[in-house]
Formats: sequence, structure tokens, C-alpha cells
Amino acid sequence: MYIFDVSERNIGSYRILKKIGSGGMATVYLAVHRDVPNLRVVVKLLSDPGMVERFRQEADKLALLDGHGNICQIKHFFNHGDDFAIAMEYIDGVTLDDLIKKQGKLSIDESIRIVVEVLNTLKFAHERGICHRDIKPSNLMIDKQNRVKIIDFGIAKAEGDPNLTVAGSSCGTPTYMPPEQFNPTDTTDYTLADIYAVGTTLYYLTTGELPFKGDNAFALRDAKLFSDPVRPRRLNKEISKELEDIILKALEKNPQDRYAAAEQMRKALENLRMAAKPVAAGSVDVADTDVLKPARKKRPIFRRIPIIAALVVAAVAVVYMVFLRGGPGEPTPPKLYTPRAGATVETRTPNLRWETSAGEGGAYELHYAADPEFSNPRTIASLTIGEFTWTNPLPEEKYFWRVKAINADGKKSDFSETYSFLIGIAESAIPRGDMELTVSPSGDIYIDDELRGRDKNNLRLTLDTGTYIIRVENRRSVQKAIVDTIYLAENARI
Repeated sequence: MYIFDVSERNIGSYRILKKIGSGGMATVYLAVHRDVPNLRVVVKLLSDPGMVERFRQEADKLALLDGHGNICQIKHFFNHGDDFAIAMEYIDGVTLDDLIKKQGKLSIDESIRIVVEVLNTLKFAHERGICHRDIKPSNLMIDKQNRVKIIDFGIAKAEGDPNLTVAGSSCGTPTYMPPEQFNPTDTTDYTLADIYAVGTTLYYLTTGELPFKGDNAFALRDAKLFSDPVRPRRLNKEISKELEDIILKALEKNPQDRYAAAEQMRKALENLRMAAKPVAAGSVDVADTDVLKPARKKRPIFRRIPIIAALVVAAVAVVYMVFLRGGPGEPTPPKLYTPRAGATVETRTPNLRWETSAGEGGAYELHYAADPEFSNPRTIASLTIGEFTWTNPLPEEKYFWRVKAINADGKKSDFSETYSFLIGIAESAIPRGDMELTVSPSGDIYIDDELRGRDKNNLRLTLDTGTYIIRVENRRSVQKAIVDTIYLAENARI
């Protein structure tokens, strides 16, 4: 096995900027292409020669899923000496886990938006026979464009994969795993395991708490098998009964009682979101018409005068809207979402997002310029969705942008307000975090296959940020060993 020395500063065609973490299979570096300095990537270098086949499979799955905007993209798979490396898309953002630890639970609307994006992405992966098996907030990132990205397909499983784990041994994160994943068989349906993990994630996003807790994997497994979670509405009164039902259905102990597919859960959440929208002003319920109401006495004329006056005012308003404002259905200027006004983005191909206000069959026109007066604007027309991502890198400078909507009849809105963003790449030192492990009963503690404590109940370490695989062995126990994957964030104490 080739031993990489970070002082060499190069892995293949990539120049190393810094180490950003390490896991069970690989060490992870932030790097740029030596000949294309604007191409920033994350390079995973295999550190365990016994995991070559799984490493290949991770690269192959990422290649199969390549092109989906919510999945971390593979750029390159190559040899480095006798080792293997994967160059992947660099995501400038924050994990959901870090976000919640910093600010607490998310709003209901934002939680649903994020989970709908995750379910859409899982539908795409499941249709290609790939299950993630480790969906959790630390494997979900929100980039600078407020887009959800699923990362770490290191233990993903595809149809026809060779069995790389011992039958009956678990693979995943116990707090997010369904009961059947603790002791899987050849018939375990991991699409339903992914749905359970999404349900746990939605519970966590909306309450700031986990549905099941335990001192170790054995206690968690038993809790999931023999007890029910605290109902989410008891932890957050803003959660509706309908949303609570969706969460609890995803967390059913019996896999067959959950949603049968990611698309089913997505539709349930979308229907809930649509039902929560206010009814348009002026709509009439048939059950509220005079035909179905008993006759009422006529009001005296002097009591009807205010009503007549109100109708006259309403008629004048309609005439104004139709004849002076260009007719009904004229689109409104879109509201801009991301990047936020004045934001700094660390990508030269930023994703711009705005409100979809043009209606069905409508389009959008994007203008951007180097000055707020748009004296020499560039125009991108015929956009059919509320977002645009550059394919060619932009120079590192400040940009101003605005959008107008065009409905299906060709009527244009005014421009939106103007937002600005600055493209700037910042480098930082290798961040560190504290990890404290408590084990009951005691066991041999391995971190990334390195023994760190023998027959220990407690272990505390300060490590580089990144993903780690924790394995605890106790030959006196029934399960013999448990495995967990955790992400250690900067300045975190877990």
C-alpha cells in the first residue's frame, strides 16, 4: 500500500489544500486541479486495502447517479501509486446536523422542503436499484444556494452487489436505522430502511429531538422494537396532526406498514403543503350559496346602502385591474431566494433561485451585471424553472442580478428587486473537534479500525473533523460487535 504524505501536496492531477477528515475507508482532502485552479474538489484516498471492492462500488454508484443536482457528483476515479482515489464535487455548505446544533429545530415549512428534496433524490436512486442505507442529518448538506445535497454513499447497496458485510451484522447509524437493519438478512428491503431514516430525520428537524434514545446500539434496537416514540406534537405544538401522522407512518416498526416507496411519502408531504396554502380571496363554497340557505328578511334600504357602496368600490377596483393594469393574470415580480443579498459564495458556478410566480407554461428572464445600474447586463432568457446554475465558471468578483416573470400569454412582470453576491474562495486551517464515547457494557473501541481503548467504558479524543467509523467489540455480548458512523464537526463535542 502506498503511504501518502500530505507534504507531497499532490494526489494525481490534484493539488492538496488541506485534510478535511478521515473515515473507515479513506482519508479526505480538499484539493484543486493543478491545470484548472478554479476546479475545487474533494479527494478521497483509500486508506484500507481490505476495502478496495467497496471503494470501487462507491465510485460506481456515484457514476450511476451522476447528473442529479441533489447528489454529490463524482469527477474522477483513478490510481495513486498502488492506491485508489475518488475526486468528488466540493460542496460549499453546512450539514443539517451542524445547522440544528447551532440554531435548534427548523421551521415546519423548511423541514418539509428539505425532506421533499431528499425523497425526490431517493426516488431517483431507488429507481436505479441503489439504497443509501445511512440517511441522517450529518449526511445531508445545505449548500450556499439552499439546495440539499446527499453525501457519503460509502455503505450504499445496489441490486446485485456482492455481500461485503457478515450476515446478521449491522451497517449504518443506530439512531437512524430501522429495527430490521440491526440484524439484516438477505431479504431486508433497504428502500424501506431509507424511508425509516427519512422519518427519523424529519422528526429531528421539526422537534430538535430523536424519536428513540439509548446508551448503546442494543438499547436503541430494543427501544425501536418494543416501544413507541414520543408523539412529535408533544415536543412542538406547531406540528399539525397530519404531519405527525406522516412522520409516525415512516417510523413504523413493521417495514410493510411504512410508505411503500419514497414517492408515496413525498406525495403525502406535498399534499399537506398544498392543503396548508390559504384559499384564494373571492372563492365561493357551493354549500354557502343562498340556494341552500333559508330565506332571510330583506334589510331596510338605509341598512343596504353601505353594502351597495362596497360593491361600487369593488367594481371600480376590477375596472382598474382589468383596463389600467393590463388585465387579470399578469405575473408578479418574482421574489429572490438565494444567494441572499450581499452573500459571499465559494463556487464559481453559483445556483440562483427565485419564486416561481409565472404560472403554468410561464418562463423567466434573468439579468446579471457587474454594476447595480445594469449598464451592460447579460441576459439569460426562456428559463422554465425558478433557478439557474452556471456551467462555465464566473470570474471572482461581485455580481448583481434580477429576474422578471413571463406568463403563458406572454405578459411580463416588472423586475424583481436586485440582489448581489460576491464570488470569493477562502482557505482555512484544519478544524478539530472533541469526541467522547461512552460504552455500556465495556468493550474494545476501534476508530477507523485502529484500537483506541481496550475494555473501556469511556474514551475521549480530539480529532480532525470528518467522518469516522466507530466499532465496539465485546465477545461476551450476543451481537459481539456494533458499528456506527459519525461526523465530527468543527469545535463540536459529541
